[in-house]
Amino acid sequence: MSDCPDTVGRVVEDAEQAQESYTPIAVEMAWRKAHIDDLPGSRLKDDLEALNRCSYTFGENAKQLATHMASFLGTGQHVHKVSEEYVLELVRLLHNYLMSVTTLIEAQRVVMRHRWPAEKKDGKSEFERNDYTNQLGIAFDSGEAAFMVKLRNYSTHYAIPVPGISTTMSWGASRQVELVNALKLDRDLLLRFDGWGAVAKGFLEEQESKFDFAPIIERYMKSAREFFAWFWDQINRRSSEAKAELHCKATELFLWYSEQDVRPEWMTSGGEPPPGWNGRRELRRKRAQKRIERYAYGSRGHGGIAVDSRGVAMPGEDSWTPLPR
Repeated sequence: MSDCPDTVGRVVEDAEQAQESYTPIAVEMAWRKAHIDDLPGSRLKDDLEALNRCSYTFGENAKQLATHMASFLGTGQHVHKVSEEYVLELVRLLHNYLMSVTTLIEAQRVVMRHRWPAEKKDGKSEFERNDYTNQLGIAFDSGEAAFMVKLRNYSTHYAIPVPGISTTMSWGASRQVELVNALKLDRDLLLRFDGWGAVAKGFLEEQESKFDFAPIIERYMKSAREFFAWFWDQINRRSSEAKAELHCKATELFLWYSEQDVRPEWMTSGGEPPPGWNGRRELRRKRAQKRIERYAYGSRGHGGIAVDSRGVAMPGEDSWTPLPR
């Protein structure tokens, strides 16, 4: 949503400070701001900003977990030289990552249900019921992915999993000792939990008693990244009309207010006018330039957009009229 001007909020605050009395400009700004706040694109902008924060948290947790794992797996360090703090930190980072995946999925549902209110009793829009659910299944319904999803429930309701660390020694062709490090999970210990569900439990039962965990995490991270990138693309592509309406109206309001508020910088900062400053001439010149910019942009923020549960945009009625000249 970076194409929507963030200056609108600042413009309104400036207008409220500059127009302390009941003036036409203050009245105009108040109802225009209320109109913009009620736009579907405005709600979407707020939701996507919140989703982006969740995505950042997810990404950083994934990065930290991968880096920490690599500090043991990708080295020739023997398991006997690994500190207890390494294992404790591994558990913490794994827990944070599992939680952030679930949080990001829930944040996606908030975006969808604000964007396309449900028309049926299941609380889902057509997009969530079909496209989203299908893509979610592709990403997370395999036995391995289902295990990772349920591992979050295991962490929350049973115990935080503690991967065992191991080192296997072998002799290569040059007869030098090679150390292969791994992170292992205990299958039988995990199966004591009764909340796995059929798919995840079936996956677990197929594993060795001590099975390698790192490749599972790596593949899960890849699937999660791809799924979240797909969702971001879909929600923005299907909301292009709402985003365009917000951008047009916000820009139009910003340019209009810029024409009204031509106070020089020294005045707004509480300074003194420069030598030889001619207020009437300078303000007239500045206002003329701002008017040219506003007229060049035009009035493109009309014709509201109505969006149904399938994400289809249709022209709607709009109370947004041309701004006063």
